Amino acid sequence: MRIEKNQLIAGVPARDVRRFMRRAAGFIIRPRTVTHVLGFPEEDARRLLRKFEFEGLVTLTDDHWEATAKGHALAMATAAPPLKRQTAERLLDEVILRARAINSDSRWAYQVASLVVFGSVVTGKERPNDVDIGCKLVQRFTGERQQALEEKRRGLKGTRFANIVECAAWPKLEVLKQLKSRSRGLSIQEFTDWIAEKTDYRIVFRDETESRDQSSIHQTQW
Repeated sequence: MRIEKNQLIAGVPARDVRRFMRRAAGFIIRPRTVTHVLGFPEEDARRLLRKFEFEGLVTLTDDHWEATAKGHALAMATAAPPLKRQTAERLLDEVILRARAINSDSRWAYQVASLVVFGSVVTGKERPNDVDIGCKLVQRFTGERQQALEEKRRGLKGTRFANIVECAAWPKLEVLKQLKSRSRGLSIQEFTDWIAEKTDYRIVFRDETESRDQSSIHQTQW
């Protein structure tokens, strides 16, 4: 999916809606989620979620909303020009190198268990929109040692959080940010059930020091 520079969705700039979906897709969504991410007052946030529901981006379930397949697709949308195939392959190689570096550095609280590529790269487009990467993260340690390392990562000098949700998730988020390394044309998110069930994907990296359940993984030819 591509979004245009001046495109609006539900009266909101498409890039802001994409930013919201990237933060919220895969989690329980309530009006306060909109408030945290986009800064809307709670009553306006509730109205916006109803508009998102009308657009097919979210669906109401009991007392909360959840992202639909369309919402997940928007989270991965790009506004950049299509990539050359060689550029996509280079970006992918660089992500794998960064994953290996993270796994070998015990200062990070999470390790990269596996990386999969999906989207337009896997479908074989000569000019893919971007490189969509799903990342499975695992704790480096367990118990109190892991908790202490996560608190240390949150307390690093210069680390600031937009809200309490970002603070709680930071030990994982910083790994995703490091993998992306501000690379244009690269979209990285945690490997979710939506990716596993709704898309074709190809495994491009697996931490061989970890024992993996092979039965839940399927591959496509690239």
